Amino acid sequence: MKLLRLAIGLTMVVGAATFALASLPSGTPAPLAARIGPSLQSAKVWGYQLQGARAETIAPDIDLIVIDHARESSATQLLSASDVAGFRDRPGRAPRIVLAYLSIGEAERYRYYWQKAWTSNAYFGWQKPAWLAGENKDWKGNYLVRYWDPEWQRVIVDPAPSVLQSLRRSWLAATPFGQPPAYLDKILQAGFDGVYLDRVDAFSEWEKTRPGAEAEMSAFVQHLSAYAKIRKPGFLIVPQNGEELAARKEYRRAIDGIAKEDLLFGVETQEAPNDRDETRRSIELLQTVKREGKPVFVVEYLSDRKKREFAQARAVETGFIVTFAGRELNRPPELLPPVPAAAKPVSPAGTPPPAIPKPQP
Repeated sequence: MKLLRLAIGLTMVVGAATFALASLPSGTPAPLAARIGPSLQSAKVWGYQLQGARAETIAPDIDLIVIDHARESSATQLLSASDVAGFRDRPGRAPRIVLAYLSIGEAERYRYYWQKAWTSNAYFGWQKPAWLAGENKDWKGNYLVRYWDPEWQRVIVDPAPSVLQSLRRSWLAATPFGQPPAYLDKILQAGFDGVYLDRVDAFSEWEKTRPGAEAEMSAFVQHLSAYAKIRKPGFLIVPQNGEELAARKEYRRAIDGIAKEDLLFGVETQEAPNDRDETRRSIELLQTVKREGKPVFVVEYLSDRKKREFAQARAVETGFIVTFAGRELNRPPELLPPVPAAAKPVSPAGTPPPAIPKPQP
């Protein structure tokens, strides 16, 4: 009986200690040195390669490169600080700006944080997180997430994990029940200049069932930006797509630039011209960012020469910075032929392009 009472007493003590530990913040991770390097506005040529990127294949004229944080998206071969420094180095020139690709609207099965138990039939679904939704039918291995869920946000950014959470991560990261360090912290520690946020536009897939989805994505980006810039002053935040969010002042304050895929072609069908009204609306929203002195980067997945010429001339007219790539993003970025400043875009379909919206007073 005494042994039983002792066991119960020890259990209660351990439980109380565990509760106390869980309530104690371990504090924000140590601050890092401020970013030093060219401004985002200084980038005039940019590139985008997520597969097979190697520093030695990036042309010296590329001012900004977006790459993956991992080698071939491998969970076990994350880029080191020296790897990132290699991409940044341009002998005889200012350092290149290096941004890490980071999807915040979808979870990716090939990332270091993914746990097989989440979708394994062996666990009968009981290990599936509440934030994990259905698989993207166009991109296998990518899963839509309920990005407003605090647990998903802690996968991406966790400013002050409790002592218990930190211990749990350290002890159990290799098990089906563990939680690895937040993704953003890994990117910060690797020395990237900033992040290139993908699937920011995922809010559009939730709006019918969750009216506040757009505002919640804006709040998530603001939260991520605030943490990153506190921990590493000067850290760059560049979201891709979801330009509807740029109508919000607080969102624009949280970002340093914006990127857009398929601005002119390819939304519905590869290399087909986009709807004129949708293009006009996108340009108008992107220009709200540009008018605040922040750059707009555009990537078009085009191989047709005339369409490329049209897109380049259109970029001159809008003041956006365009690059071309294959949709697989598996080739080193190209250097584009110069386009005369006086060039006028001529639509490959023979119809005039949508007018550029005039700045509002």
